[in-house]
Amino acid sequence: MLTQLSIYLKNRPGQLARFATLLVENDIEIRAITVAENEEYGLILLLVDKPDKCIKLLEEKDHIYSITKVIAVKVLSDEGHTKGLLKISKVLGENNVNIEYMYSTLVKDESLLILRVNDNEMAMEVLKENNFLLEEREKI
Repeated sequence: MLTQLSIYLKNRPGQLARFATLLVENDIEIRAITVAENEEYGLILLLVDKPDKCIKLLEEKDHIYSITKVIAVKVLSDEGHTKGLLKISKVLGENNVNIEYMYSTLVKDESLLILRVNDNEMAMEVLKENNFLLEEREKI
C-alpha cells in the first residue's frame, strides 16, 4: 500500500502554485496527483516520493491534510487503461471489493491505477491471486 496525502487548499488563484513551490523548495517529487474543488476549497490527492518529509512539511506550514492508504496496480502497456480497468474492476467486484475512487499516473514508463477501496487487504490478496502486479514501494 502507498501513502496518499489529501490536502485542502483555499480555492483561490495562486494557491496551487504556492503549494508546488513548497514541494520544489523541499525536493519533494509528485508521483501522482488529482485535484477536485468545491466553492471554498481545493482537494489535492497526492502521492509523493517522500511522504514522511511531506507530512512534516504540511504540519510545519499548518496545512489541513489527511492520510489514506491506497493501492497502485500496474497496467500492462499492451493492455491499455480501458482493458486494465475492466480486468481490475471485474476481479475486485467479483470478490465484493468496492472501488471508492481511482486515478491514474505514469511513473518511469509504468502506467499505474491508484485505487481507494473499501478493503485494502482483500483487494491486494485478490489482485495478487489473479496475477496483477502491485507497486508497493513508497518511492514510486
